[in-house]
Amino acid sequence: MNFQKRLSTYLVFPIVIFASYLPSSVFAQVTGCTDPLSNNYNPAATVNDGSCTYNATSYTPPVKVNPLNDAVVETSGLQMMGNYLWTFNDSQGGATLYRIDTITNTILQQITLAGATNIDWEDIAFDGRNVYIGDFGNNANGARADLKIYKFPFNAIPDFINNYNATISAQLIERINFSYSDQPMPLVATAANTTKYDCEAMLVDAGKIHLFTKNWANNNTTHYVIADTTAGTYSATPLETLATNYLVTAADKIPGQDVIALLGYQNAGTANHFMHLLSGYTAGNFFNGNKRKIDLPDVLYMGQSEGLTFRNGLYGYISNEKFVRTIFTTTITVNQQLHSFALTGLLQTVAKIYQFTGNGNWDVAANWSGNIVPPASLIGGSEIIIDPIAGGNCVLNISYTLSKGSQLTVRPGKNLIVSGSLDIQQ
Repeated sequence: MNFQKRLSTYLVFPIVIFASYLPSSVFAQVTGCTDPLSNNYNPAATVNDGSCTYNATSYTPPVKVNPLNDAVVETSGLQMMGNYLWTFNDSQGGATLYRIDTITNTILQQITLAGATNIDWEDIAFDGRNVYIGDFGNNANGARADLKIYKFPFNAIPDFINNYNATISAQLIERINFSYSDQPMPLVATAANTTKYDCEAMLVDAGKIHLFTKNWANNNTTHYVIADTTAGTYSATPLETLATNYLVTAADKIPGQDVIALLGYQNAGTANHFMHLLSGYTAGNFFNGNKRKIDLPDVLYMGQSEGLTFRNGLYGYISNEKFVRTIFTTTITVNQQLHSFALTGLLQTVAKIYQFTGNGNWDVAANWSGNIVPPASLIGGSEIIIDPIAGGNCVLNISYTLSKGSQLTVRPGKNLIVSGSLDIQQ
């Protein structure tokens, strides 16, 4: 039957798609490694305890653009937004964002942030509505006191066809100032590149800002959390530490999935690069699940890579600054480049549960657990649970397609009201 057409005749009435009941018995949980791609997978495990280990894996991200446009020789952050790739230069550039055409290698648009400065822009994040730019690179001694993140609405950027050069009004730009809660005060400068409080990696998830340090002292990374995304002054709280054995320079999260990638390089020898794939984690502790480390090439191929973004579920981009070094009488030059990567075979498909727990419209993030609205396309095996507050309703006020292999469950006694449209793929 045409399910969508049938529903359209009952748009004003509460409807129950189907109900799921609690199981009649509770089975004992078994902790262990739940990733079939690991070398210690336990098929009997029902709870991932973060114990998965993996065989050494090397991967060479193919070069997509070489060289990148000369306007971004110091490309540091990288982000997909509105189906386009965006980047900026770090401390060598102004307060300017660049929209890039990855096919023609042309700069489609330059966006200037009025009233902002670029002391050391290091990463960029996008939460679906707002753009976040991290001006928090300490660079040398850990004594920088003006750490901040600029935030502005993505829809403030005009179309690029008629607006090659555009400016975001200062009135639209918020500043999120922060310090590290565990860093001794007053700040005391250390020797160059020995601080624990350098940072070049950031992502925004579930209404919080997540920072990953570039720890020169211990060669690891600490995950710090800023508990809000509104303008103000905050203390970034340390949550957990991962022994990477490299310096983390970028981070991104797959849209709609609990999968995070970290990128970085070793500050020794031939500067080998690495990527960590984090999945199967819980409660916002990104390091308590699967931690698969991927070996990437050295500086002669990767340059100094500091930009990372996902384009979709398994495909993304890495960018590197132009790298020039003279060793004795030989000069080594690696152009600013854009690499692509595909994680096929490297990452287990991750299903996700989205739970409506509020009252009102579907597209309001606050009505969903963790402020996460179901994405347009779900991973197979994912589930949407409709469980409004007592006396409340879930109102599907948009057009939504339930992907094949996923499930929509309305809890017993709860209501899903369709005022938009719902198409269930079979």
